[in-house]
Amino acid sequence: MELSDINQNQWKEVKEIYLEAFPKSERKPFFTIRHSVKKGKSCILTAEENGEIQGFAIVIPYRNMVMVDYLAVSGKIRSRGTGSKIIKEVCRRFSGKKIVLLIEKPDDLAQNKEQRIARRRFYLKNGFTSSDIFITGHSGNIEILNYGSVVLPEEYMDLQKYALGKLMFMLSRIRLDKK
Repeated sequence: MELSDINQNQWKEVKEIYLEAFPKSERKPFFTIRHSVKKGKSCILTAEENGEIQGFAIVIPYRNMVMVDYLAVSGKIRSRGTGSKIIKEVCRRFSGKKIVLLIEKPDDLAQNKEQRIARRRFYLKNGFTSSDIFITGHSGNIEILNYGSVVLPEEYMDLQKYALGKLMFMLSRIRLDKK
């Protein structure tokens, strides 16, 4: 499996995996992702094997940090170690930077309780740790995980403002939360 920057011929497959992997409530409009890549604010790293897209990671580099905005594996090959290969390659590629990502905070009352637990276990198994930063906003209750150095709350909020843009950040109503 090779991880490389998205090329023009891969957008359709990436979009299909994106739509399949994430519920509508967690997705940004795809045109905004394309626009962000075009402007150089984010990049999409595709995992390809035998000419087929296996999955991708959308990352947003900012100062000494990189946010993994989305990580998805094709439903055709999920649970075969592809996600681990992708996240390990992202961490290798951006070594020396603080790598952060967001996951839904564990909640015994959540409908997707088991999925949240599995997702957290996946990232911990792949070397991520809790930053002990929790946020609340339109996306719900979120925990910030990091790889490498620990991200500070102020750094994370700066990263979110950059990633979303000032207006969308304001509309998202993201705020630091207590555990």
